[in-house]
Amino acid sequence: MLEYLVAKALADKLDVVQALYDYFVNGVSPSVLAVRYGLSKHQIRGYIQRITEKTGSLTRARIVIKYATPFILRVRPVMKRVGENLVKCMVCGDELPIQVAEDHIKKYHSTLLSEYIGAVIELMRRELRASREGIEHSKVSESVK
Repeated sequence: MLEYLVAKALADKLDVVQALYDYFVNGVSPSVLAVRYGLSKHQIRGYIQRITEKTGSLTRARIVIKYATPFILRVRPVMKRVGENLVKCMVCGDELPIQVAEDHIKKYHSTLLSEYIGAVIELMRRELRASREGIEHSKVSESVK
């Protein structure tokens, strides 16, 4: 699932990642998201279905989206819009339809995609460690009082 989300971010579709976050974490309806992000509610529902299928449950999807999205939104896209439906890959210089941008990244820049996925995972691990240490530290502080 992280590959799916990071590929969207690299393809300059951060609005889709944010829409998924708003749905899974904030409970915003697909109809509202469609208006907010300029997508159709059918597209939104399709993205939701893919995420749910990839994680195996709504609960797992909610957890992964909640913790991964803040890091995924930091990803700098490698695709730059050069027209309404055209993007340019800033890695190799190819111009292509926006609909195939994610496939291009997966096929021709899989190493870059893997590096970003690894970075997101590492950042999530660090945050988890820091929050655990914070919890342990607060428990020790409370027991000392």
